[in-house]
Amino acid sequence: MDIKIDHLALYVRELEAAKDFFVQYFQAEASAQYHNPKTDFRSYS
Repeated sequence: MDIKIDHLALYVRELEAAKDFFVQYFQAEASAQYHNPKTDFRSYS
């Protein structure tokens, strides 16, 4: 049985380090970084 995770949301202090961890150890693929300058919220999807 294959399991595929489509979406995961985590709030972290070190966004780049968290992204790099998931890419390296889980072969995840990140899109371009999203940034809302009004709230300074940043994320990858």
